[in-house]
Amino acid sequence: MVNNPIQPLAIGGLTLENNLIQAPLAGYSSLPFRLLSWRWGRPGLLATEMISAGALLQGSPSQERYLAKSPEEGPVLYQIWGADPDAVGIAARIVTERGADAVDLNCGCPVRKVRAAGAGSKLMEKPALVARLAAAMRKNTALPVSVKIRAGSGPGNFNAVEIARIAEAEGADWITVHGRHAGEAYGTPCRYGEIARVVRAVSIPVVGNGDVRDGATARRMFAEAGVRGVMVGRGCLGAPWVFARIKAECAGETFPPPSLAEIGGVLLDHHDLLARLLDAERAIRHCRKLGSFYSRAFAGAREFRNRLNFCHTRDGLKALIGEYFKTAEPRFSGQGGGREGPARAAPDFPGGNA
Repeated sequence: MVNNPIQPLAIGGLTLENNLIQAPLAGYSSLPFRLLSWRWGRPGLLATEMISAGALLQGSPSQERYLAKSPEEGPVLYQIWGADPDAVGIAARIVTERGADAVDLNCGCPVRKVRAAGAGSKLMEKPALVARLAAAMRKNTALPVSVKIRAGSGPGNFNAVEIARIAEAEGADWITVHGRHAGEAYGTPCRYGEIARVVRAVSIPVVGNGDVRDGATARRMFAEAGVRGVMVGRGCLGAPWVFARIKAECAGETFPPPSLAEIGGVLLDHHDLLARLLDAERAIRHCRKLGSFYSRAFAGAREFRNRLNFCHTRDGLKALIGEYFKTAEPRFSGQGGGREGPARAAPDFPGGNA
């Protein structure tokens, strides 16, 4: 019998049906992205994009799309970024009132704009401030609170244990650790040992993040880092079924790849959901980015992306998606649908759910 690491996970007063978490992804994990992840993979917890505490307090209309939630999706973690404890605390209260199921403090984003504001991974250099931010969040919500950190603030300073202990002391219910320090890009392998140090140092659950994209890499995270759950980030992009794949493979089962028609249909569904949240023009523009992820496993992806840049209507988008995903060939032998194994042939394109 296979020892399956995918299990329910209790965090604070919330029990998740499984210990797979969709990561907060700036520019991607809006409501449409989460709905598709839930429909195709049903992770235990979904996550919003980063929400600026300062912009939220200013009442910026642009923040509404970050706060949007649907009864058709599962539990949602709202991630807040900022460096002002008062603002972060109030932001935690606001997202609680708006229907969050859990709240997260971002101490891991390496983006220059966020770091310049003293937030994100820059907070790894300021343990005392992390304590104040976590305390402010804890004071303003009864929901489960998490803190997402990196393995360290930079080369030679792997201080995740220090930050994790501070977060635990200030009332965090769990910690997510990305296995790279703040200066490392994705080309650097995930440092499972640094995540394992955090697991040994705190009594609250630790979730591991970094390089998880299938059952094998999830199993490696569980085995080498000793985490209670895994968070999937880049592996979700263009593959909302990744959670179903991880569940199947961790149970010792084979996961059948979606057909070409299904992949194209999901991309069009993604557009249609975006069009409900944004205006038509912005939905099309966003799909130009998404197309690179949905097509990355197939030959001709560059030409497909180039042609996407000239799409300006849903009809044009549907026609191009239908044409490409009707005959697309795996880029590598034996690969289809972004996974091992050939994608099933698709004589007809369903055209999305619009």
